[in-house]
Amino acid sequence: STAFTHSPLYLSEAPWSLSTGKITSLYLVYVAGLFMGPFAGKPSNRIGNGAVMVAGALLLAIALLFTVVVAMPVLIVSLIGLCAGFFAIHASALGALNRSLSGDRGKANALYTLFYYVGGAVGIALGGDLYSRFGWPGVLAVSLSMSLLPLAAGAVQWTDRIRAASSCSADSGAEPMTNRASRSGPLPSQDSPAFH
Repeated sequence: STAFTHSPLYLSEAPWSLSTGKITSLYLVYVAGLFMGPFAGKPSNRIGNGAVMVAGALLLAIALLFTVVVAMPVLIVSLIGLCAGFFAIHASALGALNRSLSGDRGKANALYTLFYYVGGAVGIALGGDLYSRFGWPGVLAVSLSMSLLPLAAGAVQWTDRIRAASSCSADSGAEPMTNRASRSGPLPSQDSPAFH
Protein backbone atom coordinates (compact mmCIF):
# COMPACT_ATOMS: atom_id res chain seq x y z
CA SER A 1 0.00 0.00 0.00
CA THR A 2 3.00 2.32 0.54
CA ALA A 3 3.99 2.06 -3.11
CA PHE A 4 0.41 2.42 -4.39
CA THR A 5 -0.24 5.43 -2.14
CA HIS A 6 2.77 7.35 -3.42
CA SER A 7 2.80 6.13 -7.02
CA PRO A 8 0.54 9.01 -8.23
CA LEU A 9 3.21 11.49 -7.07
CA TYR A 10 5.94 9.48 -8.78
CA LEU A 11 4.00 9.05 -12.03
CA SER A 12 2.85 12.68 -12.24
CA GLU A 13 6.45 13.94 -12.21
CA ALA A 14 9.25 13.59 -14.74
CA PRO A 15 10.21 11.29 -16.38
CA TRP A 16 6.64 9.91 -16.44
CA SER A 17 4.55 13.12 -16.35
CA LEU A 18 1.29 11.16 -16.67
CA SER A 19 -2.12 12.79 -16.52
CA THR A 20 -4.51 12.17 -13.62
CA GLY A 21 -6.73 10.07 -15.90
CA LYS A 22 -3.90 7.75 -16.92
CA ILE A 23 -2.69 7.38 -13.34
CA THR A 24 -6.22 6.57 -12.16
CA SER A 25 -6.66 3.95 -14.90
CA LEU A 26 -3.51 2.18 -13.70
CA TYR A 27 -5.36 1.30 -10.48
CA LEU A 28 -7.35 -1.23 -12.54
CA VAL A 29 -4.46 -3.60 -11.80
CA TYR A 30 -6.15 -4.16 -8.43
CA VAL A 31 -8.39 -6.58 -10.34
CA ALA A 32 -5.44 -9.00 -10.08
CA GLY A 33 -6.19 -9.18 -6.36
CA LEU A 34 -9.64 -10.61 -7.07
CA PHE A 35 -8.01 -13.64 -8.67
CA MET A 36 -4.88 -13.88 -6.54
CA GLY A 37 -6.64 -14.43 -3.20
CA PRO A 38 -8.53 -17.58 -4.26
CA PHE A 39 -5.66 -18.70 -6.52
CA ALA A 40 -3.14 -18.55 -3.64
CA GLY A 41 -5.26 -21.05 -1.67
CA LYS A 42 -4.57 -23.95 -4.06
CA PRO A 43 -0.75 -23.84 -3.94
CA SER A 44 -0.95 -23.15 -0.20
CA ASN A 45 -2.80 -26.44 0.27
CA ARG A 46 -0.28 -28.26 -1.94
CA ILE A 47 3.09 -26.78 -0.93
CA GLY A 48 2.22 -24.85 2.24
CA ASN A 49 1.47 -21.28 3.24
CA GLY A 50 5.13 -20.54 3.93
CA ALA A 51 6.24 -21.32 0.37
CA VAL A 52 3.47 -19.13 -1.07
CA MET A 53 4.40 -16.32 1.32
CA VAL A 54 8.03 -16.50 0.17
CA ALA A 55 6.99 -16.54 -3.50
CA GLY A 56 4.63 -13.60 -2.93
CA ALA A 57 7.31 -11.56 -1.15
CA LEU A 58 9.85 -12.23 -3.91
CA LEU A 59 7.32 -11.35 -6.62
CA LEU A 60 6.45 -8.13 -4.79
CA ALA A 61 10.12 -7.16 -4.39
CA ILE A 62 10.96 -7.86 -8.05
CA ALA A 63 7.88 -5.95 -9.21
CA LEU A 64 8.87 -2.97 -7.04
CA LEU A 65 12.35 -2.87 -8.58
CA PHE A 66 10.91 -2.85 -12.11
CA THR A 67 8.85 0.29 -11.40
CA VAL A 68 12.02 2.33 -12.08
CA VAL A 69 11.98 1.23 -15.74
CA VAL A 70 10.40 4.11 -17.69
CA ALA A 71 8.25 2.11 -20.11
CA MET A 72 4.48 1.83 -19.82
CA PRO A 73 4.22 -1.95 -20.56
CA VAL A 74 6.88 -2.66 -17.92
CA LEU A 75 5.09 -0.39 -15.44
CA ILE A 76 1.74 -2.15 -15.99
CA VAL A 77 3.29 -5.62 -15.58
CA SER A 78 5.20 -4.51 -12.48
CA LEU A 79 2.05 -3.05 -10.89
CA ILE A 80 0.17 -6.29 -11.62
CA GLY A 81 3.08 -8.24 -10.08
CA LEU A 82 3.07 -5.91 -7.07
CA CYS A 83 -0.65 -6.44 -6.57
CA ALA A 84 -0.44 -10.21 -7.10
CA GLY A 85 2.50 -10.55 -4.71
CA PHE A 86 0.75 -8.50 -2.05
CA PHE A 87 -2.47 -10.50 -2.18
CA ALA A 88 -0.57 -13.81 -2.25
CA ILE A 89 1.19 -12.78 0.97
CA HIS A 90 -2.06 -11.62 2.55
CA ALA A 91 -4.04 -14.77 1.66
CA SER A 92 -1.29 -17.19 2.70
CA ALA A 93 -0.60 -15.31 5.96
CA LEU A 94 -4.28 -15.50 6.92
CA GLY A 95 -4.37 -19.16 5.94
CA ALA A 96 -1.28 -19.90 8.04
CA LEU A 97 -2.77 -18.07 11.01
CA ASN A 98 -6.08 -19.93 10.88
CA ARG A 99 -4.45 -23.33 10.35
CA SER A 100 -2.21 -22.87 13.37
CA LEU A 101 -5.11 -22.14 15.74
CA SER A 102 -7.56 -24.53 17.31
CA GLY A 103 -9.59 -21.85 19.06
CA ASP A 104 -9.98 -18.06 19.49
CA ARG A 105 -9.73 -17.50 15.75
CA GLY A 106 -11.88 -14.39 16.03
CA LYS A 107 -9.40 -12.71 18.39
CA ALA A 108 -6.41 -13.79 16.32
CA ASN A 109 -7.96 -12.47 13.10
CA ALA A 110 -8.86 -9.20 14.83
CA LEU A 111 -5.22 -8.81 15.96
CA TYR A 112 -4.00 -9.65 12.46
CA THR A 113 -6.28 -6.98 10.98
CA LEU A 114 -5.13 -4.46 13.60
CA PHE A 115 -1.44 -5.02 12.85
CA TYR A 116 -2.20 -5.04 9.11
CA TYR A 117 -3.68 -1.53 9.22
CA VAL A 118 -1.23 -0.15 11.79
CA GLY A 119 1.69 -1.49 9.74
CA GLY A 120 0.18 -0.01 6.59
CA ALA A 121 -0.26 3.39 8.25
CA VAL A 122 3.32 3.39 9.55
CA GLY A 123 4.64 2.34 6.13
CA ILE A 124 2.65 5.05 4.33
CA ALA A 125 3.77 7.76 6.77
CA LEU A 126 7.40 6.68 6.56
CA GLY A 127 7.15 6.36 2.79
CA GLY A 128 5.79 9.90 2.53
CA ASP A 129 8.63 11.28 4.59
CA LEU A 130 11.25 9.43 2.54
CA TYR A 131 9.56 10.42 -0.74
CA SER A 132 9.85 14.10 0.18
CA ARG A 133 13.58 13.59 0.84
CA PHE A 134 14.70 10.99 -1.68
CA GLY A 135 11.86 10.64 -4.18
CA TRP A 136 10.71 7.23 -5.43
CA PRO A 137 13.87 5.39 -4.24
CA GLY A 138 12.85 6.30 -0.67
CA VAL A 139 9.45 4.64 -1.15
CA LEU A 140 11.15 1.60 -2.67
CA ALA A 141 13.48 1.37 0.34
CA VAL A 142 10.54 1.29 2.79
CA SER A 143 8.51 -1.14 0.69
CA LEU A 144 11.42 -3.52 0.11
CA SER A 145 12.31 -3.42 3.82
CA MET A 146 8.73 -4.26 4.78
CA SER A 147 8.67 -7.17 2.31
CA LEU A 148 11.44 -8.81 4.37
CA LEU A 149 8.92 -9.56 7.15
CA PRO A 150 6.66 -11.91 5.13
CA LEU A 151 9.76 -13.30 3.40
CA ALA A 152 11.29 -14.26 6.76
CA ALA A 153 8.01 -15.53 8.25
CA GLY A 154 7.31 -17.58 5.15
CA ALA A 155 10.83 -19.03 5.13
CA VAL A 156 10.46 -20.14 8.76
CA GLN A 157 7.09 -21.77 8.03
CA TRP A 158 8.39 -23.43 4.88
CA THR A 159 11.44 -24.82 6.70
CA ASP A 160 9.25 -26.15 9.52
CA ARG A 161 6.99 -27.87 7.00
CA ILE A 162 9.97 -29.50 5.23
CA ARG A 163 11.37 -30.70 8.57
CA ALA A 164 8.01 -32.11 9.63
CA ALA A 165 7.59 -33.89 6.28
CA SER A 166 11.09 -35.40 6.42
CA SER A 167 10.52 -36.45 10.03
CA CYS A 168 7.25 -38.19 9.06
CA SER A 169 8.90 -39.99 6.13
CA ALA A 170 11.77 -41.11 8.36
CA ASP A 171 9.30 -42.41 10.96
CA SER A 172 7.28 -44.27 8.35
CA GLY A 173 10.48 -45.75 6.90
CA ALA A 174 11.49 -47.28 10.24
CA GLU A 175 9.89 -50.68 10.57
CA PRO A 176 8.18 -51.28 13.91
CA MET A 177 9.66 -54.06 16.09
CA THR A 178 6.41 -56.00 16.06
CA ASN A 179 6.46 -56.23 12.26
CA ARG A 180 10.06 -57.46 12.20
CA ALA A 181 9.35 -60.03 14.89
CA SER A 182 6.26 -61.36 13.17
CA ARG A 183 8.11 -61.70 9.87
CA SER A 184 11.03 -63.58 11.36
CA GLY A 185 8.74 -65.97 13.18
CA PRO A 186 7.83 -66.38 16.83
CA LEU A 187 10.44 -65.74 19.48
CA PRO A 188 11.87 -68.92 21.00
CA SER A 189 10.43 -69.96 24.33
CA GLN A 190 12.55 -70.83 27.33
CA ASP A 191 11.99 -74.55 26.63
CA SER A 192 13.40 -74.10 23.13
CA PRO A 193 16.88 -75.53 22.31
CA ALA A 194 18.00 -71.96 21.58
CA PHE A 195 18.04 -71.28 25.31
CA HIS A 196 20.07 -74.43 26.21
